[in-house]
Amino acid sequence: MRIPILIISMLLAGSASAESAYTQRSTDLRDKAQFDSATLTTLSNQTKVDVLQRSGGWAQVKTANGQSGWVKLLDLRMEATAGTSSAAPSSGGSLLGSLATSGRTSNTGTVGTGVKGLDKEDLKRASPNYAELQKMQKFAVDKNSAQAFAQRSKLVASNVDYAGQDAAGKREGN
Repeated sequence: MRIPILIISMLLAGSASAESAYTQRSTDLRDKAQFDSATLTTLSNQTKVDVLQRSGGWAQVKTANGQSGWVKLLDLRMEATAGTSSAAPSSGGSLLGSLATSGRTSNTGTVGTGVKGLDKEDLKRASPNYAELQKMQKFAVDKNSAQAFAQRSKLVASNVDYAGQDAAGKREGN
């Protein structure tokens, strides 16, 4: 009877420890794990936080001044990868921590997405949807606003050639 109680107490003790992380950019601390939830405050770049739990693409965090809320998981860099050390990240020393983090990989990888283009037949069959165009125009911003956003977010411009693009910039088959 004592062994199950011992195991449960070890698991509970391990769950009390939070994982430390830093913000990778200025990010909103929200009251819920949703994009449209209220912003509690804005955390500046390199703010140290304790990650209390994760839910989907969100992390519930607690700041040094005791304020807690939710931030996008992609806006965080876990402390184990925050330094320049080449040592393997630790599991936090708890059994529950090692169970919860098993299989996790570094969040320093590059993500790429793609969209299939339209061919000539698609363009011939296309017809405009003016109602959708009007909806999209509500999201339009001017060049200065876009540049200001890019600077605040520390975005860097890069040119990516299409797969199969020749030296003159023409795509194969078009």
